[in-house]
Amino acid sequence: MRRRDFLLAAGAAVLATACKGKAAEARCKHCGMKIDPASAWRVELVGADGVVTGFDTPRCALTSWRSGKSQATTLRAQEYYERRWRSAEELRFVIGGDVLGPMGPDLVPVDPSRVTKFIQDHGADRALRLDEITTDVLAKIE
Repeated sequence: MRRRDFLLAAGAAVLATACKGKAAEARCKHCGMKIDPASAWRVELVGADGVVTGFDTPRCALTSWRSGKSQATTLRAQEYYERRWRSAEELRFVIGGDVLGPMGPDLVPVDPSRVTKFIQDHGADRALRLDEITTDVLAKIE
């Protein structure tokens, strides 16, 4: 094998490995941002067929869901204080304040019993139930 052939083969192997790693990265289905598997901001939409779609933030998941781009039946989020996965129907989503998501202002999933404390500690504006989060509400988050 000539040196040039060896270098081409080695380069192809490196490229194939790099591409394989890129394909394995989970990406937000709304904005395309890489989803950090350790992030407390991750959210999942679960379809009736059990298929789980990942998002990097609650705002991305809810925007996708409310716009009709996702036919999911369930939204799961990690509660802010405990970082435990919960059904979004069990949580309140706090808007405003000094807690920012990976892409800036977002909806912070908080257990209803801790909403008052969160609002006091972080200067947040208000907390909404899942059914109160509309496309208009999402559009106004800055």
